Amino acid sequence: MLRFIHAADFHLDSAFAALTPRQAAARRRESRELPVRLANYVNQNNIDLVLLAGDLFDSAASYRDTAEELSAALGQMEAQVYIAPGNHDWYGPGSPYLTVKWPENVHIFTQPRLETMEWPENVHIFTQPRIEALEWPEKNLVLHGAAFTHGEQADGFLTGFTAPADGKLHIGLLHGEIDPSEARYNPIRKEEIAASGLAYLALGHI
Repeated sequence: MLRFIHAADFHLDSAFAALTPRQAAARRRESRELPVRLANYVNQNNIDLVLLAGDLFDSAASYRDTAEELSAALGQMEAQVYIAPGNHDWYGPGSPYLTVKWPENVHIFTQPRLETMEWPENVHIFTQPRIEALEWPEKNLVLHGAAFTHGEQADGFLTGFTAPADGKLHIGLLHGEIDPSEARYNPIRKEEIAASGLAYLALGHI
């Protein structure tokens, strides 16, 4: 049996501007304690897998010590951890996902790039966002995910995706919106979920 936890939207370093200064300070302190509390829960309950569906930080340029504290807490977990960066903590230059050292048990989804190739100036290549597949052979498990690389993601990661029917357990991990009124944050249609072949889809955002 696979035991897992799915969480998202910690928004570490949020200013909590809607609260009074005293309330905001208390809320920030609580949010900074959250990763350690989560690590303790994971270890006490023999959790195998932790799925973190984006917006762990409130911005793509979070305080370094916050990212280092999160990295240390995740490293304490006796579980494999998978992260799909969202619209607030998108994966790119200056991102804590690139500037901080993450433990070996932490796996961060990125945007796969096309192989380097020289094309004539009159040739224009258009690519759809793609989902990465990370395998965990010991559990007969495949994790499918992708990262925001900007603050918005108009094209849906799940569009056209179907997990192979190969007898393995396929789980998706994405930050996005189901049937949104406007396509800004990885729009996902219910029919795409139904056709995905995923046993579970871990989402963050709203």
